[in-house]
Amino acid sequence: MIRAMQDALERFGWIDSAIAAAAAVVAAVYMATEVNDPKINAPVVAVVVFLAIPATLLWRRRAPLVALGGLLAAILAHALLFGTAVVRCGIVIPVAFALVYAAGARLPKREALAGLVVAELAIVTMILLDGADGIIGAIPLVTPLIVVLWGVGRIVHSRSTLVVTMTERNADLRKARTERARLEVATDRARIAGELDVLLQRRLAALAALAEDGRGEGPAIAGAALAQIEREGRATLEQMRDLVGALRDEATGLPTAPQPTLTELEGLLVRAKGADARLTVQGNPRVLPPGVELSAYRIVEALLDALADTPDVELGVRFDDDVLELALCGHERSRSETEGPLRRARERVTIQNGALSRRVDGGRAELRISLPVLAAG
Repeated sequence: MIRAMQDALERFGWIDSAIAAAAAVVAAVYMATEVNDPKINAPVVAVVVFLAIPATLLWRRRAPLVALGGLLAAILAHALLFGTAVVRCGIVIPVAFALVYAAGARLPKREALAGLVVAELAIVTMILLDGADGIIGAIPLVTPLIVVLWGVGRIVHSRSTLVVTMTERNADLRKARTERARLEVATDRARIAGELDVLLQRRLAALAALAEDGRGEGPAIAGAALAQIEREGRATLEQMRDLVGALRDEATGLPTAPQPTLTELEGLLVRAKGADARLTVQGNPRVLPPGVELSAYRIVEALLDALADTPDVELGVRFDDDVLELALCGHERSRSETEGPLRRARERVTIQNGALSRRVDGGRAELRISLPVLAAG
């Protein structure tokens, strides 16, 4: 029962339910005085039936035309059951005012006009049936007020319709702007993709020509040709990064700068541990596969976080024919501070099918990493 009452209140709306309840209380008190009036001598049941008039306020916003029809029907039924003297304007007129305004504000023009007619009929019928002396003279005053309230409702309806229309138009404009921006981005991406295709064709042709020039020549000329091919290849990669970076969505925030290589290890070491940190390079330094160089850089970067900021940090890099070896020495931080960097370094080493060993002696750690070159290439 309680749940059903709550659902009914939610269906009609709390405001309409509260207004109807307040009007019902006033109507009950109003009609109770009629019951006690010896001139009218209304039956007690008339109080209950009269509550049908304020009950029409429940449909004030959901169906104002239906509510006005219910108001007119309630007036006629009350008069037929209990006589004309029992119908009172003190409740009917405010209810009619509220309903005719709602009809003007919420209904389309044709239905709103029908609501105005029904409201006028209800008011005139109530006045003609009311038994009070001189009540007939209220018709010239009350009926224009009905029209005025209906007109105010129509103004509110027009403004609400205008707001809805403007909101829809703004939504359409935003959608059109978004679509235009998307088309512009697609056009730019198509243009950049075309430029990338032209760049690749031109650069690859130039690299092929350099390789052809070095074929069959002596070691010095072939070495110079390979060095030139390396420089041209790196320049091509830089230009490709610029073009591909322009294709990326700015919202992703993805970096377009070149990935770090082994040549940047010295700068990393100085930034992390200061100018006293030492870097030694052995073997035959050369350009390694990008995955190996990037992994080696990230491994050293992670392991430096595991070492204390002391001036005795040493990093050794050894280039062998088929493996890259790294040796990093220094005093470790606390155990809790080293776990994360060591885990990140091991993950990188595992990806490259390499090996990582760690030896600690008197607080000084020696970390050795080997990364296969050929397997990664």
